[in-house]
Amino acid sequence: MKSSMKKMDKVITYSVERNEAWVTVTEGPWSWAYIMTSEKMGKIEDTDFTNIIKTGVRPDFVSRKHMSMILKHFGVSNKVINKVFEKEKESVKINV
Repeated sequence: MKSSMKKMDKVITYSVERNEAWVTVTEGPWSWAYIMTSEKMGKIEDTDFTNIIKTGVRPDFVSRKHMSMILKHFGVSNKVINKVFEKEKESVKINV
């Protein structure tokens, strides 16, 4: 689920899925990027995110806890923040 908002003179764009979340913050000429992922080796394939990275912004890799704190700081709803802590588990087949 990708969303964008303007708050505190900053444009915040974020996406939260199971096992993956990212946030970009843009204020005037400055930009910041944060990634929380346990899959894809940190490769995010979203155009908004990749456009920020192409400008030379180096993303910070953060833990689930820190991602939730960043989202909370910018006023993202608790329903979305709770998705940060949902872990997708692979099913394991057992032959008996």
